[in-house]
Amino acid sequence: MATETGGAAFRLAELEAVLTPLMPALERLQQAQREQRQVVVTGDLGAIVVTTTVIEESSARIALLEGRRQVIQNDLEAELGVQGLRSVLQAADIAPSERVRLGQMLTKIARLVRELREQGARNAELLSAAIDVAHRTRRIVERRSGADSIYDPVKARRQLAARRGYAGFTNPASTELRGQRPAQSDQDGTPESPAH
Repeated sequence: MATETGGAAFRLAELEAVLTPLMPALERLQQAQREQRQVVVTGDLGAIVVTTTVIEESSARIALLEGRRQVIQNDLEAELGVQGLRSVLQAADIAPSERVRLGQMLTKIARLVRELREQGARNAELLSAAIDVAHRTRRIVERRSGADSIYDPVKARRQLAARRGYAGFTNPASTELRGQRPAQSDQDGTPESPAH
């Protein structure tokens, strides 16, 4: 049992070494999510990219720490014959002050994780709504410009080409070649040939 207790104490120290940097990583992610919400509302694309990058970096760091925490927790649970970190703390042979301190750390982390999930869900809804508005706006602009790719992109290109061609026929100056005079018509309305 002495080696079990010594192994558990060593594993608890490893657990604390993982939980200590986990808390600031979670707080950084939480702050980045708050900023993301603000920049999505303001529509600042550059800031959206920056906050998304911070979120991705923070999430990667958290995933690494969580993977290590899970391995250590599994070892502790197997060694002590219990399930869950709170049960590990109760079963481990550690000083009561350490048990309280680690318990408080777990409580803060659990609160941060819960808040991050709620905030992440709200941000996902906001981003989804912003994407939907952008898609609808794009469709409206495409319809108004005649390039409605939603219905038939080939037909839209043909219509645009026809409009351009029609515009060329309605402007007589556009059909003349540079440096040439327009053809003169004689009295019966037939155009005269340009003099050679």
